[in-house]
Amino acid sequence: MRGSTMPPVRWGGWKLRRQYIAVAAVFAALLVVSFVSFARLMMGQLSRSYMEDVLLSGKAQAEELARQLRGQGNLYKAVETQREALSQISAALSRQQVIDKVQVFNEQGKLVWQSEFVTEGVKGGFPEGNLELLVPISPVKVTEKTKTYQFRARPDEVGTVVLSVSKPAIAARIAILHRKLLVNTAFAGGTSLLVLIAAVVFIWHLVQRNAQLDAKRRLHEELAALGSLAANLAHEIRNPLNAISINLELLEEDLGARQTPVETVGMARREVERLSRLVNDFLVYARPSPPAPERFEAAALLHDVAALLAPTCDRLGVDLVVGGGGVTVWGDRGQLSQVLMNLALNAVQAMDGCAIRRVELSARSEDDRAVFEVTDTGPGIVKTELGRVREAFFTRRKGGTGLGLAIADRIVTAHGGSLALANRPGGGLVATVTLPAPQ
Repeated sequence: MRGSTMPPVRWGGWKLRRQYIAVAAVFAALLVVSFVSFARLMMGQLSRSYMEDVLLSGKAQAEELARQLRGQGNLYKAVETQREALSQISAALSRQQVIDKVQVFNEQGKLVWQSEFVTEGVKGGFPEGNLELLVPISPVKVTEKTKTYQFRARPDEVGTVVLSVSKPAIAARIAILHRKLLVNTAFAGGTSLLVLIAAVVFIWHLVQRNAQLDAKRRLHEELAALGSLAANLAHEIRNPLNAISINLELLEEDLGARQTPVETVGMARREVERLSRLVNDFLVYARPSPPAPERFEAAALLHDVAALLAPTCDRLGVDLVVGGGGVTVWGDRGQLSQVLMNLALNAVQAMDGCAIRRVELSARSEDDRAVFEVTDTGPGIVKTELGRVREAFFTRRKGGTGLGLAIADRIVTAHGGSLALANRPGGGLVATVTLPAPQ
């Protein structure tokens, strides 16, 4: 027999996964759209707010310049007297990076004073623009030019203060603010999107975990019901088998040397024994015991299995080799002994009729995990049957129960390990049992 086990529990399907991914994608798209809309709204509001701040600031600065010159009489004398104050105001205005120039004109429109950071000026008086905005309850008039906003304030009837704000400079400052807003919005949106993705992954994990727990719960319920049935079945079958076996033994002794009846009775006894093994295996398979782990050396386990298997190997002419050692194992020693014994016995029985009969038991450490291998020189397993050998009651050997590998695989899985079967390139089979690192 080359084994069996119940098929793995699978959850969900592609339809449910596609629906889940579609919902997550819709939420992500809505999040992106909301952040883009927010960014556009904020950029518009930011542009308006900045323009209002510039206009109000320009108005206030023009009024301040006019106040500095007010009541000084002669404008030239006033400029000379307030030159230091005007220079300080000019320096402060230059740091704002949007003021193009500040100019003071007399009543004839001649330039009396201008700021040092002037780039292009209005010479020969203050011309009217094509759009004039009169600030309510204020002597400051705002005029829009092609490249500037000009604020005009009159300190007295003898002159005019003109403060020019550059439109390109305002546009450049607004563009910088837009870029900063976009960067901050993109960062906030990206962070939110990552949080959403993490939440989706976490929820997906919880859904899968819940489905696995639910499947495990249903499996345990089914196994409990199956175990109860198996216990009743074993009880009902085992007692008659024991009675039949005892009576056959007595009959075999009474018949003595009469060959034909003895052979018939012997065959009946063998069939009874096979049925008894089947019942026992079915009971173990249906009602698995949880492992009671302990720490032990792999070499000791291998030698115990070899000692149990030695009489069978001697009788069938099989060379039994034990190799490897120095590996510490954490597991149920009795259950793992049952696993290795089953694998080794399968290997011995599979080599019937082979010219070279050799079974090797070995253990090694791999990434802190304990790895056991059982190799043989038999015919191996047909590729088309490799996927079926773990199915319950699947066997190609006459007299096999079809539950040995199923029990072995279930024991290894209960230990958190894995059981792998593979054909060897040179012939034969290798069964690999991998167990987690010791606790």
